[in-house]
Amino acid sequence: MLTVETSPQQAEHFEWLNAIDFFHNYLDIIGERVFDLSDRGGVHVDRIKVEYFAEQLDQLRDRLYKLSYHVSEHMDEIETVPTDDNRLEYDLQKLHHQGLRDKFDLFEEQVNEYRTAFNEFYVKNLEYYY
Repeated sequence: MLTVETSPQQAEHFEWLNAIDFFHNYLDIIGERVFDLSDRGGVHVDRIKVEYFAEQLDQLRDRLYKLSYHVSEHMDEIETVPTDDNRLEYDLQKLHHQGLRDKFDLFEEQVNEYRTAFNEFYVKNLEYYY
């Protein structure tokens, strides 16, 4: 008896882990595109915007790293807490889980906002390039 995790929480943990892997890969792809724009010659590329997107990407990667760490820490915490009908521990775990869910939702919103702005900029610059 080492876990008080519910099935929906466990399922959500697996979703988070899969999403974290997806976001790592996605941010790597975006990083390649940012590098492509910064490496491209010509007057049409707004270098200041490229730098802005590169900085934002670094911040997203940092947030993802921290989120990944917190999810792993939360899962380890659940595995090591005994379930002796300790309602306080269970309530604290639920609060921690909800806090992580909120952080994850906020991160997804930030990535979506970044994706929208960057894709618009990237496509606009592809038109100039070709």
